[in-house]
Amino acid sequence: MEVGGESSAVRPAGGDSSSCSGTHSSTYTPGASPVSSSCGFHPPGASELDEEARAKKLGHVRGLLEEFCSHAGANVEALIERWLSEMDAAWVHLAGHDSRQLPQLTRSWILALRDIKDSIFAYIDGLCGEDDSTSHSQPALSEFSRFVESTILKMLPFVDVIVALNNTVASSGSEHIVAAAAETQTKLQALIQVRDALSTASEEIQFWPHSSLYYQESTRMVDDMSDLLSSQLGKLDKAIWDTVDEIRNGIMDASRAAAACLSPDIHELTRSVISCIKLLDTNYVLLSRIAYEAARHGTFVPEIKNKAPLTSLIIEMFSCLEGKLVAMLQSFQHDSLGFLFLINNSHFVWQQLHPMFDLEFPMAVLNRRIADYIQSYLQVSWGPVLSCLYNDPRPLRLGRYRVCLHL
Repeated sequence: MEVGGESSAVRPAGGDSSSCSGTHSSTYTPGASPVSSSCGFHPPGASELDEEARAKKLGHVRGLLEEFCSHAGANVEALIERWLSEMDAAWVHLAGHDSRQLPQLTRSWILALRDIKDSIFAYIDGLCGEDDSTSHSQPALSEFSRFVESTILKMLPFVDVIVALNNTVASSGSEHIVAAAAETQTKLQALIQVRDALSTASEEIQFWPHSSLYYQESTRMVDDMSDLLSSQLGKLDKAIWDTVDEIRNGIMDASRAAAACLSPDIHELTRSVISCIKLLDTNYVLLSRIAYEAARHGTFVPEIKNKAPLTSLIIEMFSCLEGKLVAMLQSFQHDSLGFLFLINNSHFVWQQLHPMFDLEFPMAVLNRRIADYIQSYLQVSWGPVLSCLYNDPRPLRLGRYRVCLHL
């Protein structure tokens, strides 16, 4: 899930995806119109607040700023930490965090960043409503800029925390590929969410009104804030691709996780791969640009040349999963259970992926394979029984039924 993006973009149907902007935060949802974000929650921005709420936020920000201007040294640090605490983000100064809490921490961090952005808007909007008779009583805009910058700098180390957690998962080994893939996907989602939040905030700030009384100062502050927020995007893009590549390699090397299969139910590997593909598809616009850059620099070589690199990657994951499922057929003692396993897992894959535009042809092929699996299942399960009717229609066939059915 992602927070923020107000813009929307149409997902490319295939081929070159280089036209995707580096700062787009919009996503594509199968079976629906393009949406601005997949985050699932959108706290109201300052521009969306009513007059009373906006005035309250402006008063609070001005109070914090007056304290900031009158304090120095440790007192300033305490003030910033108090503001972060008010936004439920006092934990950001800690060196590390439990990866199991990553979704909750990411949500808290994004909401705090949104609150900071809204506070900037409320303050600038307040300056725009001032006249010469009131402007002299307000702290200089440069002081406000320094206060906000100090607060954001306290927030940004969380980016390094997520990247480090990503590297930790990468060293966990391949024995627990399914469990590791789930953790890695959680980290990928957090990286995408944080990247989207920073990109969205950086973009939105650029379009805010400027105070006529403080035009040069407000323009400089907006540019500085936008640059500061976007300074981590390159690092996040690299971490996102490294995590995607880690998941891809894990799927390719998942033979150990798929070795023992005793039940015809949906396999954990199937659920893991489908979850990953859906995550990539949900964030297609952002990830397609990152995958395109990886292909352009040679760090990723797509197997399907006439498709966009991310589409090729998704199809490669799907094809690899198909091969793993077929290989698992050998682990069943009875062919009937093996084909039932293929039917269940293949139908689950088709059910989850067939709405995706770029998988229309692979899903049609999979649908035919499912029909073949059903025929094979009927043949190995009921062929010996039905052969009694075809080969010996006499009354003795009942005894042969009993032999075939082990009665």
